[in-house]
Amino acid sequence: MAVKRLNIGIALSSLLVSMMIFSWEMEFAFVELEAEGFPFIVMYSLVGYLLYLLRFFVVSEEKKYTVSAFSISVMVSTVAIVTYDQQVGGHFWNDDYVLEDALLASIQSSSILIVVNELVGVAVSGYNRTANAKGNYPTSPIRTGLVASLPLVVMNPPWALGLIILIPILALFFVLYWASTDPPSVLAGH
Repeated sequence: MAVKRLNIGIALSSLLVSMMIFSWEMEFAFVELEAEGFPFIVMYSLVGYLLYLLRFFVVSEEKKYTVSAFSISVMVSTVAIVTYDQQVGGHFWNDDYVLEDALLASIQSSSILIVVNELVGVAVSGYNRTANAKGNYPTSPIRTGLVASLPLVVMNPPWALGLIILIPILALFFVLYWASTDPPSVLAGH
């Protein structure tokens, strides 16, 4: 497996959409653009990003690492949000619920996953150099999946929207992946 770097298009678009969602949730920007509760520019940006991400996932050679890291990051973030909700109380009925703390709990879990991935990658590559081993730890595809999950991680509080969006994204990924690998039935017999 060749050592690859983080996809800059995924990283930049992930950070841009994450900042847009964060600024909307913190009411820094896009508040006056809301029409019936949703800022459409943020939602359109998220949909465009997810379509771009799906295309990348389908054509990526290390899709099993990127998609699994993407999914695990959103799920761990959702667990952190649910844990925060259980400790503090719900968003609607509790005055102690603080959106900033919920966002911190959501982002902190994904940050820990990124740090653990980097540390394991460094340790495995150091071991491989000293032991003259051939195996590589897939640090870069996992890093790409974790960074790609940031918009859904930021979207998680207070209603675990990231996980709700993740389910159709994964279903669509598997449909597109299946469609890209299997030839049409007309061509399969020839």
